[in-house]
Amino acid sequence: MREYFIYKLKDEVAERYFGKESKLFQLFLEEYKTFTAQKDVLQKQIEYITSPLHVDPLQTFLKQMLLSKKGFHTEIHSFLLESDNSSARLSFSERYLILQSVGGFEAETIIFETMRKYERCFFAMDFKYYRYGWLNPLKARTGYGS
Repeated sequence: MREYFIYKLKDEVAERYFGKESKLFQLFLEEYKTFTAQKDVLQKQIEYITSPLHVDPLQTFLKQMLLSKKGFHTEIHSFLLESDNSSARLSFSERYLILQSVGGFEAETIIFETMRKYERCFFAMDFKYYRYGWLNPLKARTGYGS
């Protein structure tokens, strides 16, 4: 099973850390793995750079976009998308989302593609396999003063 933790980063943080995603990942990974008193400090740092999720509008958008997909089901606090060879469950909380998927990549790709239409600053991380990145890649800023 693949498991992705997905956070909405503040716009200014996303812009500042474009190209430095490994630093963001290290912060989240350290918080994920830590069970010491340092965890509180790490959680506060993460809270500072992330935005709370407005779950209701996000769920409404995703439901509208995915309702026509075969194998889409709504559940309490989660959505499930199943295809012939893959399935993905997206679970919601106020601070982050969790996408769990098994089988092929079709179901998770559909959910990721739909989410990137909603918000540009979602950052997804798979702590088990050390994979991470923006759901919607940010563009490098150009010009002076921008």
